[in-house]
Formats: sequence, structure tokens, C-alpha cells
Amino acid sequence: MMAATRPVALAPGDVPADRDRPAPAAGSRDPDSRAPVIVLATAYSGAGRLRSLLAGLPDLACTTGTGILPLCEQAQAAWRNADGRPGRAPSALAISSTRALTDIIVTSILAREGKRRWCETCTAQPDVAETFLRLYPSTRFLCLYRSCGQVIRAALDASPWGMADPVLAPFIRTHPASTAAALSAYWAAYTGSLLAFERSHPQAALRLRFEDLASAEPQTAQAVTSFLGGGFLGAESPGASLGGGATLDEDSRPGPDPGPPGAEFPVGQIPAPLLAQLNELHRDLGYPPVTGAGA
Repeated sequence: MMAATRPVALAPGDVPADRDRPAPAAGSRDPDSRAPVIVLATAYSGAGRLRSLLAGLPDLACTTGTGILPLCEQAQAAWRNADGRPGRAPSALAISSTRALTDIIVTSILAREGKRRWCETCTAQPDVAETFLRLYPSTRFLCLYRSCGQVIRAALDASPWGMADPVLAPFIRTHPASTAAALSAYWAAYTGSLLAFERSHPQAALRLRFEDLASAEPQTAQAVTSFLGGGFLGAESPGASLGGGATLDEDSRPGPDPGPPGAEFPVGQIPAPLLAQLNELHRDLGYPPVTGAGA
């Protein structure tokens, strides 16, 4: 029975001839040209702008919200319970069976798109990335950040009548009197976790800021393709310019100039400990401190 799963137990994007090639160690400096690419970003981070760049890479099949990373996390949690291995490394059977499941899904995506490398944009909490990296050690992660004030503005513009996103529910329960405080708490929790993941895997993760995607476009494109092991995004590629007529997500479409990060931030609605956390994270990311209008 086990032998029947071997033909599909390939790393996403691998062709059968490559199945016996050893996978690079996690954090390898030499990126695998078929390794999965995962964009990790908060909701309302403007990930559509980054995706428009990635869509210009001819080998990438770009998807959003497939649920594959959370599926891997759930499968591994089930295996930990079944194996009686809480807090311990997963068994070889747990890894191979989970990969067999996800390989089939990813292979179908690649076949449909006619591409050889899968790229997913994921807004799930970064802890699922740890599980996925354990399963696919050559994965390359693009960690996309956006200033807290801009995320709040994008969220409010997208949902002016109230926040219905389930991911925000626990933060809204904690801060029922202020949507801005709830969004700030969400941003702080996600951004802190993402920075921790990035620092734990510096050679597998590349930091990107939404604000730099337009202001430093050529340099960003070069940094991304070099990190991914590409070098295949040329000056005449459709993805070489982020303008290029690409369709952007609602949270990344240009609107009125929001001013510098943190401008007109509702500081009075943010509890002092949370405000201190926001400013510490802003400092880590190179953003100016969070201040209120006229502050």
C-alpha cells in the first residue's frame, strides 16, 4: 500500500526525473529553481501589488488562499495525536503522507496553469509556515509588511460598515469599542510572529515592505528574483513593471495619498501597552513612530 504513494510524493513543481534529487537543507543559500514560493502577509497588506510582480515570472503559478498551508498544519497536528508525539518532531510516515496529499493538489494546479513552480499568497498566521518549511525545506518565503496605519486605512476602506473577516474576530472581542484598536492588535500579533519567523530562518525568508514596491520597484524586482533563484525577470518581461496594467487587490489599489506611515493615526483609541508594541515593531521595520494627527 505504501509503495502506491511514491509516484506522487514529489516536491511541488518537481518533474519525475528530479524525484531522487536530495532536497536542499532548510535555509540553503542555493535556491531550488522548483521550490515552492510562499508570500506571507497580513490581510490588507497590499499583497496584490507583489503578486502582480510575481505573475510576470514565467515559471510561477500564482494562487491565493488555497488553504494548503493550513491543511498541512492540520494534517501534522492529527498525526502528532495519532502517533502520540506531542511536542516532538513528526514521524517519517507523518511527513510522507502529508506531502503525498499536498503534492497531488499542487501538481493539479501546476498542470492547469502549465507552470512548474507554485507560488501561494497566505494570510494565515506564520506558525503554519514553520510546518510547511519542515515538509518542504527548500521553500522560499517572501515576508511582506505594511505599516500599521496603512493596514488600518485599507481595512476600513474595504469594509466601511464593519469588520466581518473571521481572522479579526478575536481581536474585535478584545477591543469591542474601537475597530482601530482591534486592527492594531491584529497587526501587532501577526507582524510580531512574522518577524520571529523571518529571524529564525534568515536564509529562507526575504523581507519586503509594501511601501517599497513602488518607490524602489526595479531594485525590489531584482532582489526578489535573485532570492528566488530566478534571474528570469528581464526588462521586457510583463512583470518587470508593477504598473503594467496588472489587476491589483482591493487593498492595494491606489487611492488618496495616505501621507507618511502613521499619519492621522487614532492614537487616543490605542491602549498604551499596545501603542508601545506598535512603535517597537515600526522601529524594527524602519517605519516612523506611530503618532496622531498633529502630534
